[in-house]
Amino acid sequence: MDKCFRQRNEANARDDQQLAEQLSRKGHAHKGNMIRLNEAASAKIFEENNQKSNPNTIDLHRLYVPEAQAYFSKAVQEARDRGESPLRVIVGKGNHSENNIAKIKPAIQKYGKRLGLGVEVDPLNDGCLVVSLNPS
Repeated sequence: MDKCFRQRNEANARDDQQLAEQLSRKGHAHKGNMIRLNEAASAKIFEENNQKSNPNTIDLHRLYVPEAQAYFSKAVQEARDRGESPLRVIVGKGNHSENNIAKIKPAIQKYGKRLGLGVEVDPLNDGCLVVSLNPS
């Protein structure tokens, strides 16, 4: 994808508009495939992580932050629809992240609070958040 866009820019610089257009279309096709495959991979990862989970628990391990936020939003809505609270969100400790720095945990904490939810770290497991859907 990047190679196509780089070559497109080079073709534009040479004023070869036909080649630039072909490379642009090819680059956008690659980008579309990448997005589709990433979505399929995140769905598979989420499904495998959660196939044996309780309805009020979701596991966001090994997802990218935007994917984790999307699954979190959906889980919050589903838990609200069922009238269940709290929601347990397994976010991990960051052991699989670069430099062992958690990315999902702080992002979900911030996102949940922005949604007006009570978000606390589970005192028995710092890789899990307890989200109150009806904070008092």
